[in-house]
Amino acid sequence: MTLNTGDITRGGQLALLRFRMFMQVNNALFYYIILLWMIVTVGIIYWRLDTNIFHNGVQYWWAESLVSFRHIMRNPPTFSIWYEGHVYTFPWDKVLTDPYVVWCGMKLRDEIFNCVMGSALFMLAFCLVIFFVLGRIGRGQSGDEVLGGRTFEPLRVVARMLRQRGEASDMVIDGLPLKKDAEIQNFALHGTVGTGKSTLLEKKLDHIARRRQPAIIYDKGCTVVEKFYDPARGDIILNPLDKRCPFWDMWGECLNLPDFESMTETLIPMGNAADPFWQGSARTIFAEGAERMRDDKDRSYNKFLRTLLSVGLDKLRIFLEGTPAATLVDGSIEKTAISIRSVLTNYVKSMRYLQGTEGPDRPRFTIREWMHENADKPRPAWLFITSNERYHESLKPLISMWLGMAATNLLSLRPNLRRRIWFLYDEIPTLHKLPSLPRALSEGRKFGGCFVLGFQNYAQLEEAYGRDFARAVYDLLNTKFFFRSPSAEVAKFVATDIGETVRKRFSEQTSFGSEQVRDGISYGKDEERVLIKSYSDIQKLNDLECFVTLPGDYPVTQLKLKFKKRPMVADALIERNFKTSLDPEIEMQLVAIESEERSAVQGLFDDAPAKQPVAAQQKSAAQVFARPSGEQPASSGSQASHEVVDKETGEVVTVDAPVESLTFTLPEGSTTSNGGRQDDEDETAAAAGGGRENEIPIMKAPVTLSPESDAPDALADYAQYAQATAQEAMAREEREFVPVSGHEPEM
Repeated sequence: MTLNTGDITRGGQLALLRFRMFMQVNNALFYYIILLWMIVTVGIIYWRLDTNIFHNGVQYWWAESLVSFRHIMRNPPTFSIWYEGHVYTFPWDKVLTDPYVVWCGMKLRDEIFNCVMGSALFMLAFCLVIFFVLGRIGRGQSGDEVLGGRTFEPLRVVARMLRQRGEASDMVIDGLPLKKDAEIQNFALHGTVGTGKSTLLEKKLDHIARRRQPAIIYDKGCTVVEKFYDPARGDIILNPLDKRCPFWDMWGECLNLPDFESMTETLIPMGNAADPFWQGSARTIFAEGAERMRDDKDRSYNKFLRTLLSVGLDKLRIFLEGTPAATLVDGSIEKTAISIRSVLTNYVKSMRYLQGTEGPDRPRFTIREWMHENADKPRPAWLFITSNERYHESLKPLISMWLGMAATNLLSLRPNLRRRIWFLYDEIPTLHKLPSLPRALSEGRKFGGCFVLGFQNYAQLEEAYGRDFARAVYDLLNTKFFFRSPSAEVAKFVATDIGETVRKRFSEQTSFGSEQVRDGISYGKDEERVLIKSYSDIQKLNDLECFVTLPGDYPVTQLKLKFKKRPMVADALIERNFKTSLDPEIEMQLVAIESEERSAVQGLFDDAPAKQPVAAQQKSAAQVFARPSGEQPASSGSQASHEVVDKETGEVVTVDAPVESLTFTLPEGSTTSNGGRQDDEDETAAAAGGGRENEIPIMKAPVTLSPESDAPDALADYAQYAQATAQEAMAREEREFVPVSGHEPEM
């Protein structure tokens, strides 16, 4: 409530102006309505009454009206009465008493009353229709006029449009039918955590189960398995850490070398590396090595991984002899070969969890055979490829490889537009880049492929796949569900992607003054382009609410999902004891590589040993093994007593083991073992000797500790220098990391 005089003046002037304009419309409207009412009433009376009755009735009421004046009339008038084609002349008093004439008068009165009331009701309804039409015209004029672009409509309107056009699918999500056959044009689920993407995915799975269609499901977190896994249906769980996982036969999956090369594209992604040589070389070694081992009757994952990761380079060179990969492990480029092997190890190490899945107690399985068997099966099975947060990073290369192969194998089927095979990849940015995904999305419709990709925001997709690749994937997703995006930047992207509308925007201007001639209201429309939904609308969506865009000219709508509590029908993960299946030699190699990488990275930040914290003032393996440049390393097979430091207890441990020499070349200008800079004479001598005088002999790692040693970390320190995998880090930083020499082992 306000008592401000200005507000009262403006309100009063505006009210009076609108009232006068309303009365102007009503005056003109009622004038024509009353005129029309009279015409309609007379017309109805004339149409309903006989001419004789009408004439005689008028004569009767004319005579009745003169009764009051009879005492002043000298010559009472006579009246003509029509009856059966004859005209009779009746005196005044007889007109008022003749039964027939009186009946005609009463008949006329009743008909006039009925016609007046009937036409009045008709005109009242007509008046309401006129008001309604005028209101619609006014609303149309005052509303925005859409010229192009998308529009927004309530869910019931969009559902009605789909049904009227005959394009409504039997897959209905909480009142919204999807567009018929739009599933082969792929789906996108976009939204932050906990907004309802998983709920929508589960509702889709309900329809897939009802339709009895096969599905490949990436289940990060094992939440779908515990709700939908059905052994009676023949469902398969691919997770090497799950007891229910079958024996995945890599050599049965890949029938030739090109298959292995295709598989390595996902297993060993290029990433964002500026130089693809390292990943490309690692792919070549893996593919050639796997194909070479195909003919080995005793092949196994353990034997394959030991060959790639654990045996010496000379043995690996012999194994790959005659293949393009042999040149990558040639003795003349030993340091390069070590770096390539380090890259290979980082990605292939996930396959070591496949050890122990082989055996007669586990059924043999390949994705290729499963796809062909279930593609057109009446009651097909589902394939769950699972992981949980605890082991996801370890299994990530393997899971990405399986999902990529599933998409690739779709394209090997016989084309069938009526077939439906579902690929539900939620949280797809948590995987390696799937190079086959754009092709599967674009060409999969011919084979019945239906892809549902879920991600928290487009930025994640762009980070994982790169800008152009992410755009190619995103553009192939035609039906999109946009859940809440809390950040303004992502919400603006969503608002832009939902689309804009081109419209003429209505505007109203009011003017008034002390003189009535100044009063007036003017209307106008200005063309503009506006977003259908602002980014604030995206930010304020509640959980289980989303905006939906359908392919075609259908309006954007808003969907509210209904949460459904589901029973747990299976265990999320039945963990097997995989540790007993791991090869100790391979595990030692992996620990060595990780330790070497940590040491290489730490070297970037450690200027000198004296600057390290007191807690880090301990002898490293580099200090144990480094020799001054003037000394010769121990010959192969000799025994050496080495002191290493247990990183947990800080105690010095003596290790006796055979050693071999391995050298690192110092870059020009780097420090020697005593910390001083080499003088000009040393540099001249080094140049004359081909650079070998500038090498630091490093003792090769022994394979075991002495029985009396209980320092497990010492073994890792030995192995890291044996393999020299820091070369990859050196190549990336365009420099070499030289371990600081310290205590010399006794020989």
